Amino acid sequence: MNGSIALPADFSDAVKHAAKMVDKAEYVRVISHYDADGLAAGSVMAGALRRMGKQFHLSMVKGLDAGAVERIAKEGNANIIFLDMGSGQIDGLESLDAKVVALDHHKPLRKSKKVIQVNPHFHGMDGMVEACGASLSLLLSVVMDEANWDLSPIALAGVVGDRQHMGGMKGLNQQILELAVERKHVTVQRGLNLTGTTVLDTISNSVDPYFVGLSGREENVAAFLESVKINPKSPMGSLDEVYRRKLTSMLSLRLMGQGCRPETVEELVSDVHWIPSMELSASDLADLLNACGRMDHEGLGVALSMGDREALEQANGLRRQYTSKILKRLLEIEEDGAEQKDHIQYFDAPDPSLAGAQCGLAMQYILDQGKPTLALSKADGKVKVSSRGTKHLVSKGLDLSSGL
Repeated sequence: MNGSIALPADFSDAVKHAAKMVDKAEYVRVISHYDADGLAAGSVMAGALRRMGKQFHLSMVKGLDAGAVERIAKEGNANIIFLDMGSGQIDGLESLDAKVVALDHHKPLRKSKKVIQVNPHFHGMDGMVEACGASLSLLLSVVMDEANWDLSPIALAGVVGDRQHMGGMKGLNQQILELAVERKHVTVQRGLNLTGTTVLDTISNSVDPYFVGLSGREENVAAFLESVKINPKSPMGSLDEVYRRKLTSMLSLRLMGQGCRPETVEELVSDVHWIPSMELSASDLADLLNACGRMDHEGLGVALSMGDREALEQANGLRRQYTSKILKRLLEIEEDGAEQKDHIQYFDAPDPSLAGAQCGLAMQYILDQGKPTLALSKADGKVKVSSRGTKHLVSKGLDLSSGL
């Protein structure tokens, strides 16, 4: 008999309360974030609502400021679900003349008597490592209907997209993985955490991990591979075990040499979560969803998650464009560095939609690991700040949501 997710009683009550609201609704407005986690969360919820025969309208947004809340209010919806957001904007959500559910893993401001908040932080769980928007969306979905376990691979792509898989799945995410494997929706195997065609292509186009001196530099990669007796034109998938281990060792040393944290180096070899129904890994799907969101093709990401094979080809094209843009900026950051202050470091991010990704990757692979990193984007007379810190800094007490 298949198992089920174990939750604290008060957490389970919050989820059941949200499920009851959805069950009674004829039409549901769904608002989610546009990143990989948000797109995965939205796709899971869309699949669940479609199975229930509910009418719904799903939109992805880049943020939930006062203007966004005002626009949503003007729509006059009776039932609204916010995914991967909401707990940090609880005042705005309470102003809505609607029944509102917020599935959010970010640190909440406070509890609410009006808004149903499904947030792990209220129940002794860390929403930064144990649950994400997509895993909360799946949690609600399987409480509504056990058949929705077939959406678990999409949720796991959200977990990976939110980088909560690093160091191993934990909390709600771990339970979802174990139960998805039990139901044969996902398989797990250890492998080199790199994707590409040839070895040369794989390393020279790699942004996560980003190899200082190699990523974006084909000639350097070719020389590096030849120095360890690996043919640069060898297909990545055809490397035998001896050469694969040699490549893994050399790339690990490379990451250590550029100052990466031990947990980052360890992720070079990690669990690969394979999705048989899509013939993709969760990491691949996360990358594709991220590219769709960042390149303003959120609908394509949802179509991909729903199994549209034509969407896969288009999404792969977007991923190539997105990776090229990210790689170009990371090369500039590698060359120019960041402005250093006593306790922070920062750099300009001309494209706001890429700022978060650039900030996270630069923090993890290029810049000083001992300081949080800010990426500043200027538009319409305003400055948007994206911030990142390593898990090590967070474990020592860094709280960027409070600091900013």
